[in-house]
Amino acid sequence: MSLVSAFTSAVLPIVAVMALGYTLAAALDVEVDSLNDVALYLFLPALIFHSIVTTTLSGDTVALIFAGVGLFVIVTMGLVELLDRLLGVPEPYRSADVLAGALPNAGFYGIPLAEFAFGDVGRTTAVIYITAQAFLMYTLGVYVASRGGGEAGIGAVKEIFRLPLVYAIAVAGTVRLLGIAPPTDGTFMSTVSLVGDASIPLMLVIVGVQLYGLEYGNVRRVIRPSIVKLVVAPLTGLAVALALGKFGDVAVARVFVLLCATPVALIPLALTLSYSDVDDRDGLSASEYLTMTIFVTTVASVPVLTVLITLLQDGVVL
Repeated sequence: MSLVSAFTSAVLPIVAVMALGYTLAAALDVEVDSLNDVALYLFLPALIFHSIVTTTLSGDTVALIFAGVGLFVIVTMGLVELLDRLLGVPEPYRSADVLAGALPNAGFYGIPLAEFAFGDVGRTTAVIYITAQAFLMYTLGVYVASRGGGEAGIGAVKEIFRLPLVYAIAVAGTVRLLGIAPPTDGTFMSTVSLVGDASIPLMLVIVGVQLYGLEYGNVRRVIRPSIVKLVVAPLTGLAVALALGKFGDVAVARVFVLLCATPVALIPLALTLSYSDVDDRDGLSASEYLTMTIFVTTVASVPVLTVLITLLQDGVVL
């Protein structure tokens, strides 16, 4: 596959819909909170339920993906922590870097990207990926963010149980375990599929709206963490995929590496605002620092992901 083909078939649709969201926010002053609630409480759970119930991935592969996400997050956090300590990066910026490097936007950005690039296996792998990452965000991620602010912050771990995706996963897993999945062409599953499929453009619109709401500053200060996110993180993801035997499915391994290369997620910004936005260096707070990292990695991800998708689909990588 050529770079042009990879861009037009997988990356351009993502950029185009995000641009529509950005334009919509600029023209109508759209509030993202309501859209986000609709996505999190209705559309995304439907997508998760349908993907898990209908997936052809084996139980062993799913377990390996969970293990891979955990390993990726822990190893990446360790690498970023070590690098920042060697460079003398102080708190809370060091914690912001750790969160940025280890927690990619595998959900609102990654699910549509993976589906455009790899079809059904891409979407299902991304769904399983964000499921594992959600638990780590509200446990290990909360610890890292609260460390930067000098607070315990462990009480926020309960947030994981407020996420509807947790219950969508539990119900879908039970349905599969008991062998009582409704027929895929029946009314119920067709409806769930329709709602879940609608989440793809909605999530991209939300990313565009959120990007419009960010306040940007001097991007030069976040070049280093941006390079770590877009270069070191996918290389770490590749090492994890190889260490776990390519998850027993090379297509899944390719999607996994792609998801590791997506831009910084927005949840780390929310965690930073809640637990470690207490310092200011040269007029730059930790949340502003992370905001710029999100912006730079999102923009820079366009050429990076285009090249990576080409290499993955051609089998050059994996």
